[in-house]
Amino acid sequence: MNGLQRATLDSLTTAPYDILIVGGGIYGAMAAREAGMRGYRTALVEQSDFGGGASHNSLKIVHGGIRYVQHLDVMRLRASVRERAFWRHVAPELVKPLDFTIPLTGYGVKGPIVFRAAAMLYQALELGLRGPDFGSAGVVSDAVARQQLGQLAPKDLTGGGVWRDGQMLDTGRLQIAVLSAAARYGVHIANYMAVDALAHSDGRVGGASVTDLTNGGTGKISARVVLSCTGGSAKSLASKVIYPEAQDRFPAFARALNIVVDRQIGDRAMGIVGTEKSDAIVDRGGRMYFLTPWSGLTIIGTHEAPACSHGTDTAVADFLDILNRAAPALELKSTDVLHTFDGMIPADVDDDRTGSVRRQTAGTLLDHTSDGAAGLISVIGVKYTTARAIAARAMDVAALQLGGVPASKEMQRQSLTEKLPNAAHLPVDLDDIEALTARMDHAMQHEMAMTLDDAVKRRMPLAESGAFSGSEGAKRYAQLKNIALEIGLSPEQFPHRKALKKRLNLT
Repeated sequence: MNGLQRATLDSLTTAPYDILIVGGGIYGAMAAREAGMRGYRTALVEQSDFGGGASHNSLKIVHGGIRYVQHLDVMRLRASVRERAFWRHVAPELVKPLDFTIPLTGYGVKGPIVFRAAAMLYQALELGLRGPDFGSAGVVSDAVARQQLGQLAPKDLTGGGVWRDGQMLDTGRLQIAVLSAAARYGVHIANYMAVDALAHSDGRVGGASVTDLTNGGTGKISARVVLSCTGGSAKSLASKVIYPEAQDRFPAFARALNIVVDRQIGDRAMGIVGTEKSDAIVDRGGRMYFLTPWSGLTIIGTHEAPACSHGTDTAVADFLDILNRAAPALELKSTDVLHTFDGMIPADVDDDRTGSVRRQTAGTLLDHTSDGAAGLISVIGVKYTTARAIAARAMDVAALQLGGVPASKEMQRQSLTEKLPNAAHLPVDLDDIEALTARMDHAMQHEMAMTLDDAVKRRMPLAESGAFSGSEGAKRYAQLKNIALEIGLSPEQFPHRKALKKRLNLT
């Protein structure tokens, strides 16, 4: 297959599938790869563009789970270490090692003695899973830490905690690489294909009715198992077919904010401690925020707030205030912010005046057989890193419903080691119009970009690097719109997509 080709409504509705995956974020894409590997006839549909939601809105870190030492969560720590090594192995051009330093203060729970003990425990727990590119965790002296942290070093610094994790250079390209892997196994894939309702009869789900948002066509996709990887919409999708009391099994959601700022901080990520209470069992002080270098800029995150909190501009202002109080030397202003990642994550929100948020550390995998909807499985992930592992677990559940068995040792090995196709890092030169036009055309012809935003915001990391911020950015975007018209790429969202957004009250 020459790149990604969008499945038509006719092809999707002609023959029944073993598995229909709803949702084209990283969890849905990984599930499609896993299903294809196992030989299931599979389709994946996404109501907008691939990875346009929470998968795109991230700090771009592939976590090894060191924070789970604080939570005393051994199983998730080891899973995170294994999956960090997986991403580095299957997409080495897109996932690079990144060193971290956090400030240690005093000689109690926030100091070097406690962190050294935690680091030793971490090294013991990650034994055999770490991979060759991720060095050990440890402690550096206050002098070395001060040099690494620079102006972010607190006055009472007594050392630095250090470790290495992975950084995704381009989440959009990773998304396309995973989908390309699924397509090579024969998975039928379509974006802008909205699920209107699940097909439900006699306590069993047998597919879904869909609308092709590019032309308004409708039809029914038949499938023996439906896997919902729709994030914050999973409860809404399932609610029409499961028992009312089963809806309580779904997690609540909170808002997560990461920002890109026009600053350079060197070649390592740094932590700063805010005044907000930490959600860890072993509380080392306030909530930790990270500044990570990326493409000559800095990504800062993650700020969490109740889902019903105010608009993005106000949320960003609140976050900047938190950061400036935690590290006054930053002196961040709203004009420093080039891009905002604003998404929803599974979290517990206290029902009190503070509305404090505790990010959930475990994903949710729900088999709805006992909920009156056999054949429906819902997956809600908590982080990008473990998408493959959760997808594998979901496929084991699906396999049992299809009369099969969980993955063999050989299949598990293949899932962990088979490299992703098209996983290349492709920098963009905004001044080279000819090359930029060729990239946009390639995105349309071979990567299923349907609109201008698909091409320049998710097939290329332009918006997140600030290319469209300010008056000059607006002019540049207008220029790209003209190019889109010339090459046949839709310059706007489809009218049927706009109608769907209005009907579902989407933002």
